[in-house]
Amino acid sequence: MTPDPDDRNRREATVIFKLGLNTSKAGVHRTLNRPPKGKGWVQCVNSPPGLMHRPAKVRESIQLFEKAYRMFPDIAALNQIALGYEMIGEIETARQSFARMRAQALAEGIPAYVQAAELGLARLQ
Repeated sequence: MTPDPDDRNRREATVIFKLGLNTSKAGVHRTLNRPPKGKGWVQCVNSPPGLMHRPAKVRESIQLFEKAYRMFPDIAALNQIALGYEMIGEIETARQSFARMRAQALAEGIPAYVQAAELGLARLQ
């Protein structure tokens, strides 16, 4: 039996999405009471003080999430894309991503992602 193309695309997108998560994890420092080790860390834009990131790693993770989203348009990838752009300060691109996320969440009937998108849009005002 041949696999359904959607199932194959979802599996391949999931592998790339997980790579994006690992890359994002390496590029974001979330421990507010302990400074990150190494060089290249900067304050996240539109975040509480102490939330740090490495812009190159965040950009790399965004590229992986975008590739995964093109393969299989899962809203979780779109959420990560929007958050990444917000983090590095590309506000207009983040706003567009949150708007796309909101539209997709409304179309798919996913209230939690509608709310997350609206909160993201509110932060960017």
